[in-house]
Amino acid sequence: MTRREPRSRDGGSSASLRRPRRVAVLGAGVAGLAAAYEVSRAGAPERAQALVLEAADRVGGKVLSVSRGGVIYEAGPDSFISAKPDVLDLARELGISGDLAATKPGSSSVSIYFRGRLRTLRGGMWPPKASALLSSGLLSWRGLARLALSRWPGSEDPVGTDESLAAFVRRRFGQEALERLADPLLAGIYAGDAEELSLESTFPQIKTAFAKNGASAARPPWRPAPGQSLFMTFQGGLSRLPEALCAALPGGAVRTGARVLALSRRDREWKIETSAGDFAADAVVSALPAGALAPAVERLDPELAAVLREIPFASTATVSLLYDDSSLPVRPEGFGFLVPRREGKAVSAATYSSSKFPGRAPEGKTLVRCFVGGAGRGAWAEKSEEDLIRLASEELSEILGLGKSCRPVEAKAWRWIAANPQYTVGHALRLKRLESCLMGHPGLILAGASYRGVGLPDCVRSGRAAARAALSPRGGFPAVV
Repeated sequence: MTRREPRSRDGGSSASLRRPRRVAVLGAGVAGLAAAYEVSRAGAPERAQALVLEAADRVGGKVLSVSRGGVIYEAGPDSFISAKPDVLDLARELGISGDLAATKPGSSSVSIYFRGRLRTLRGGMWPPKASALLSSGLLSWRGLARLALSRWPGSEDPVGTDESLAAFVRRRFGQEALERLADPLLAGIYAGDAEELSLESTFPQIKTAFAKNGASAARPPWRPAPGQSLFMTFQGGLSRLPEALCAALPGGAVRTGARVLALSRRDREWKIETSAGDFAADAVVSALPAGALAPAVERLDPELAAVLREIPFASTATVSLLYDDSSLPVRPEGFGFLVPRREGKAVSAATYSSSKFPGRAPEGKTLVRCFVGGAGRGAWAEKSEEDLIRLASEELSEILGLGKSCRPVEAKAWRWIAANPQYTVGHALRLKRLESCLMGHPGLILAGASYRGVGLPDCVRSGRAAARAALSPRGGFPAVV
């Protein structure tokens, strides 16, 4: 007769309580590494262990810094918002807060390319200051008057319904403000289309503020601490964060080259089939993009896979162009510029990297990073690297007035195909449907940029919250964090 182990309160055997709780983390982007780090902090290795499974041959996901000849190229994001403290807190815990870098003094202006020239907005980006708008020439007098009316609270906002960012801005601020300000400034953060993005899932604070006090409450009261700025990075590039997270994990905790193929569950244990073999776990934190997780759960739960596939993704590309200052008619100043959709450009925005942060390029060089693609414009981002460099160089010359003879001395391009999640109208409802599906799969938790925030602080928060859920005796709820 087979001896049976006594059962614990949650139905597991006492033998399972004597071994560490095993948490498999799918994806070694920032969210996945933050989840594994949080598991490792839960106690000694005999209490909890994390194993990170990553398809690529490196960690970091879209965070990729490349240093060459004194130039720091950022393939993905180049900074994070310090108003959300998650990355700052994590940096202190990892002992790398001394590597943080703030933006250069006096570099906070941003420009909008409109009708053939750049219009500079100084001060806050949204809502922009009245004085900055007046001097920029972005809006007509009618557009300015319409914008002024938005400062008063009103009751015309629909209650209990999701609406697009464009619908809200058009009603509250007018069509000019939508096309020339909100779409490039706000929708651009998500590489999205304001007509499709959900206000509730992207900028709920804007709607809440207007419902209470009008535009006067829409500007957050946050102020940077000494030595900080709204946008922050690390001195050697953003890759410092995933590298430090990796270094803080036990040896062997990260397996690269392990593409997740399928998830299944039997006898309260998860089985993860990968290209590098099979692994067992008590809980699974998926920090994979929703579309990448879908095929792995198809056999487990077709409805879950179907809802994951409903989250759309857009393609983008970054093109970094390095110039000799001697060849530039005028050296760019400020953060950079944005381009409204109606201008019909492939480049949707650009950052003056060497003006924004210290140490991005050697003395006598200027580094500009262009963004290409986004929702409805992905075909541009999916061009070859050679075509992307040519396209970005030509458009940048036109926008900045550099002239055809001004060419970059070095250029690099990275493509992110279907890599930017779009929180379209109905996104919050999709998350509720995901949570409903996951009720039948205790111990499976979804984290990362696909769900509740695309910035690095959001990913850090999400990963750490997912780890706590995976270790919780409640069985892994909430399941979408």
